[in-house]
Amino acid sequence: MEILLRFFRKNRRVVESMTFGASSFRILVCLWITGILVGGCGFAKSEQQDSFKEYRKKIEIQKAALAKDEEKQSLAPELGADEYERMGNLYLTQGNMDLAFLQYDKALRRDPSRIHIRYKLGRLFLEKGMPEEAGREFQEILKVTPNDPLAHEGMGRVYFKETNFAEAERSFQRAIELKNNLWQSHHFLGIIYDRHGEFELAISHYRTAIALKPNSSMLYNNLGISLLLKRDYEEAVSAFLEALTIESSNKRIYNNLALALSKLERYEEAFEAFRKGGDDASAYYNLGKVYMRDGRVEEGTRAFEEAKARRVIVP
Repeated sequence: MEILLRFFRKNRRVVESMTFGASSFRILVCLWITGILVGGCGFAKSEQQDSFKEYRKKIEIQKAALAKDEEKQSLAPELGADEYERMGNLYLTQGNMDLAFLQYDKALRRDPSRIHIRYKLGRLFLEKGMPEEAGREFQEILKVTPNDPLAHEGMGRVYFKETNFAEAERSFQRAIELKNNLWQSHHFLGIIYDRHGEFELAISHYRTAIALKPNSSMLYNNLGISLLLKRDYEEAVSAFLEALTIESSNKRIYNNLALALSKLERYEEAFEAFRKGGDDASAYYNLGKVYMRDGRVEEGTRAFEEAKARRVIVP
């Protein structure tokens, strides 16, 4: 458990390490951040994101092209901010972030007072991995409306992405002071308090987030992890099982469940969960390490033999 806490405090991956001999084995505890996996569990899809300069260059090229089109169509009726915003919303629902950005930009040029569009731009920048640009949009909002809860939440996400967790915590706390039903602010606060080892606070915020968004397997998974770190293994199992009722095929949740079950010495159930989180070979291998961790050398050896028979290289 101390290994986990050290990793949290260094802002690194959430793992529980069990090392035997020359080779180390790690059962990974998988933590999501609003749908993005933290911890390298091998199940999250990697996302290729444009760099800031590349994305900005692409946007400027597209804006220039659209400007030329507008010149050619100068006789066409001028669209207003409402129309451009609706077009931006449509492109966003279609997953076309670049064209959504352009339409929102046009809407703002037509009517700079529409600060809610700045919020949409800030969220787009966050999705593109551009926290600095996102922060500028949220700060512009806060200049006009200093008590805008969504802008404070946006700044919290900017600071979090920049690993400035102290400022992120302050921003999320300010957001929920202004509007307590922001589930993402509660979720991020849970993650931050987990990193600090303040599990009671983390669990409280996860539970609040779940009350606001009850159909999120991500939230139940992260609650389970916090309970696991706090050594409330029975409650952790319950949280992971709740997550699986929402997303029954999620391998990362099965592996987390297996780890919690192993802490309760429910080895057969842990094996089944490991198997659903991988395959038979990896399940035997993981179970072998669990047995060795618990000093059950004979059972561990047999599990390794089963793993080896299924072509897993065992040191």
